Amino acid sequence: MERMSVPGVGRVVAAIPALPVGDARQEAFERSLATQVGKALPVAVLAKLADGSFLVRVADQNARMALPPGTLPGTEVPMTLVSTQPRAAFQLTPGQGQLLHPTLIYQELGEARAPGAGALAAARANPGTAPGSAADAQGAQADPRNAQVSLSEAGRMLGRILASAQGQAGQPQAIQAATPLAGPGTPEPARLAQALEGAIAQSGLFYESHVAEWAEGKRALPELMREPQMQRALADAPAKTASAETDPAAAQLINQQLAAHEQGRVAWQGQVWPGQDMHWEIHKDAPEGGARGGDADAEPGWRSGLRLRFAGLGEIAATLVIAGDQLHIQLKAESGETSAVLRARAGELAAALGAAGSPLASLDISSAADVGGGDGR
Repeated sequence: MERMSVPGVGRVVAAIPALPVGDARQEAFERSLATQVGKALPVAVLAKLADGSFLVRVADQNARMALPPGTLPGTEVPMTLVSTQPRAAFQLTPGQGQLLHPTLIYQELGEARAPGAGALAAARANPGTAPGSAADAQGAQADPRNAQVSLSEAGRMLGRILASAQGQAGQPQAIQAATPLAGPGTPEPARLAQALEGAIAQSGLFYESHVAEWAEGKRALPELMREPQMQRALADAPAKTASAETDPAAAQLINQQLAAHEQGRVAWQGQVWPGQDMHWEIHKDAPEGGARGGDADAEPGWRSGLRLRFAGLGEIAATLVIAGDQLHIQLKAESGETSAVLRARAGELAAALGAAGSPLASLDISSAADVGGGDGR
C-alpha cells in the first residue's frame, strides 16, 4: 500500500484566544441563551479572521464562529438558535443546514481591534468602507490578526479541503448509508444492534484512531479493511491515490470528522431494513446541571436520538439519555392514538430492559397533539 507523507503543521499563534471547552464563562453564556431557543437572533459579522472563521457579536458577546464562505464582514445575519445543549447551536435556516457554534473569546475587543457595533452602523451608512470591501482590502492585509497566524502547507491544504467540502450544496453532515443494515423481515435485535454499532465504527470517522489501535495490536486488520479510507486506497492501488482536494467523497469525510470532533456529535442517515428509513444522532451531554464545581470526576452523559416512520404508527422520535448507570427514554409519537399504544406497552419495555441489564430510570411518552408535555413514567 502506498505510503503518503504529509508535512507537519507549523507553529500556529492564535490571533484571538478562544475560551476552552467547558469554561465557566462559555457555559454561563449558553445558559443565558436557554430561553431564546427557537428564536431568531441577529448576529453581527465583525471581521473575517486569518484562519477563515469569523469574529461575530451575538447576545452582546464577542465570539468566533465558522460561517459559510462568502459571508461579508460588516453585515448582520439573522440566525435561529436551535439548541443550547451540549453547545449553543445556530442555523441560518431553521431545520436546514449545518449547525454553527459560537465560541467566546477571552478579551473584550475595542473598536480599534474590530469593527464592532459602531463600525457596523458606519458600514451600513457607507458600504464602500465596509470591512471586507474593496476599499478595505489594503487595510485587511495590514491587519495584525493576519500577520500573527502562520500555517504550513499541510494546514493550508486542510483549509482547501474543508472549503471544497463546504462548497458542496446540500451535502449533510451525516454518515450516509448506501445499503440497508438488515435484510427484509423482522430483524433479530442482537444482530441489528451489532449492525448499528458497525455503521458508526466502520464509517471512517474514527479511522486514524483505529489505525493507531491496529499498530498497537489492539485491532485486527480485517476491521480496517472495511472502512472507507482503506477501501478507497485498495481501489486506487494500481494508480496514484486521488488527492482529497479533488475527491469530493474524501473531502466530505474529512469535513465530517472535524465536525464530529468539534461538536461531539455523530449523525447517521439510512435504512435499517429495506423501506425503513432512520435518522440517528449521538452526542455527549454536559454533566448534570452544567456545573463542574461539584464532582470533579463527573463524566458527561450520552444522548442518542432517532426518528422512525412506521406504516401503522406514523413517525416516532425516541431519545435515550445515559447518565452514569441510569437510562432515561423519551418517546414522542405523531398522534395521540400512537402514544396511547406506547403507554399501554410501557411495562413490557421496562421489563425487557431490566432483563437485559439496563433498568429504566424514567420513561416519558408524549405526542405532538399533547398539551403541556407527555405522560412521564
